Amino acid sequence: MLYIRGNALGLAMFMVGGVIAGIGGLVLKLGDVPIMLMVGVALFLMDAIIRLRVRHQPGWLMSKQVGGYFFFVPVWLLGIFVIILNILNGINLLPQKKR
Repeated sequence: MLYIRGNALGLAMFMVGGVIAGIGGLVLKLGDVPIMLMVGVALFLMDAIIRLRVRHQPGWLMSKQVGGYFFFVPVWLLGIFVIILNILNGINLLPQKKR
C-alpha cells in the first residue's frame, strides 16, 4: 500500500501531470487542449485507481486517508474539472482573448 497520502500524494500526481504536459508540449508539440485533456485524464485515473483499490472502506471516494488531495479537493475531482474545462475550450464555448 502507499505510504504517502493526502496533499503529498496529490502533489506527486500533479508532478506526473506536469511531466505529461512537458512531454506533450515540448517534445510532441501538441496544442493546449489535447495536452490538458491528457493531464486531466491522468489525474483522474491515478487517483481513481488508488481509491478503487480500497473501495471496501467507508467513504473511500472522498476520504483524505485514501487518495490524493489538493488542499481540500480530491484529485479525481480536479481531473474531471480539467477535462470539462478543456472540452469547453476545445469547442470554443469559453471566451477567447483578443490578440
